[in-house]
Amino acid sequence: MRIPIHSGDDHHEGDPEPSAASETPEGEKEAAGDSVMTPAAEEGSAPPEVRVQELEAALAKKTQEYDATQEQLLRLMADFDNYRKRTTRQHEEARQFAVADLVIALLPGLDNLERALSAARQDLAPSSAVIAEGVSMVLRQLKEALGKAGVREVQTQGLTFDPTRHEAVDIVTVPASDDGMVVEEMQRGYLLHERLLRPAKVVVGRAERDANPGGA
Repeated sequence: MRIPIHSGDDHHEGDPEPSAASETPEGEKEAAGDSVMTPAAEEGSAPPEVRVQELEAALAKKTQEYDATQEQLLRLMADFDNYRKRTTRQHEEARQFAVADLVIALLPGLDNLERALSAARQDLAPSSAVIAEGVSMVLRQLKEALGKAGVREVQTQGLTFDPTRHEAVDIVTVPASDDGMVVEEMQRGYLLHERLLRPAKVVVGRAERDANPGGA
């Protein structure tokens, strides 16, 4: 009886090949398993309560930064709005009072036209009537033009003396009921958009005081 002898190099097709896993040493398998579990262990190292506290602290910090930024933005918006209003007001005032110097320079000529009209009306000659009509027309047109620019006369007749708009050039004795009242206007005053260009020169009435109010 003959026994077949096979060498170590011989391989049969039906025999299974040894797997790589079977050739891995037992110690290396354990090490690999430990390396795979390490990240999961590291992620779960912090307790949930600590993680929540950290998130709440971060949220509170961001909220504080947002509030500070919003407050700064609101202040900037308020400053810009005030600047815009101030600039608009200054521009409007500059536009309104740009003609102030010109109007002041025209006032003496306006006074002379009024004097000429008064003199022409007092003269009974026929030519004076024609002159008075022409001067009156020029004076009316000039006042209309000044009125469109914001110029108006200071009111005096029947009013109490106002030192902010009137200039007293004389004082006369009047009844007690007219004490402190404007009696006569000597020269017209003018305003430009409520700004005084020239005070009105007036005569003021003063009641006569009793020299001895407690006399016998």
